[in-house]
Formats: sequence, C-alpha cells, structure tokens
Amino acid sequence: RPSPADIAWMRDAFRDLLRIRASTPLFRLASADDIAQRLAFRNTGPAQNPLVIVGRLDGAGMAGPYREVLYLLNVSPETRTLALPEEVGKAYALHPVQAADGAADARAKQARYAAKDGTFTVPGRTAVVFVVETKKDRQ
Repeated sequence: RPSPADIAWMRDAFRDLLRIRASTPLFRLASADDIAQRLAFRNTGPAQNPLVIVGRLDGAGMAGPYREVLYLLNVSPETRTLALPEEVGKAYALHPVQAADGAADARAKQARYAAKDGTFTVPGRTAVVFVVETKKDRQ
C-alpha cells in the first residue's frame, strides 16, 4: 500500500514528465505522418535489450528548443547500459527538467551518455530524456 510520501513523489514525478512534454512540440506531434517521419526506435533487432525502450524524435526543420530528443525507459530494477551506434558523437544532455536540483526523481541525474561510443546508462526503473539543443543563429 503506497504511503502519502509515495503518492506525493509520484505526483511530482508525473508533473516533471508533463513539463518535459510541454517543453517541445516533438512530444505533441499532430498526425500519424509526422510521427512516422520523426519517430524512430533504437535498441531493436536480435541484440535488443528487451528491458529498455528507446525512442528518438527528430526535430529537424521544426521550431522548438531541441533538434533531437532521445527517451529511454528502463523497466529493470538494475541499471542498464546500451550502446547506440546511431547516436555516437551527438551533443546529448539530460533534459533540463530532470537535471534541475528540484527534480522529483533524483535517480534520473545518475543517467549518463558517452558521446565517444554512443552509450547510455540508465538507472533501474527510470524514464530519462536526453536532448540536443537547436543551434541558434548568431547574427
């Protein structure tokens, strides 16, 4: 039975996820065509780790703060590390909502990305969002 503290934590974690969703139009695509064009799943095929879902949203040509969004959902109680060769060398950072001092799920801050080999480390039973910011024109 969840305690009042458990319920409050879940409420706050859900609010963080809603703030992440509101931060970019990539989480609010309007049509099936947009979704088919912009969403790709990573961690698929015979070498797939079935305990981690990975989705990548492509923001090329869209207005918004992020050029790319990569989300990882680890349902395992253990930390998982995935190598995603398609993501090597990219400038991913943990979403600012999850990186903030007041983030509800402190475990998300333990998530890591290594650009040199495209590996992501995700704590157990955690959903994390990594972003690549859109470059601003400097005129």
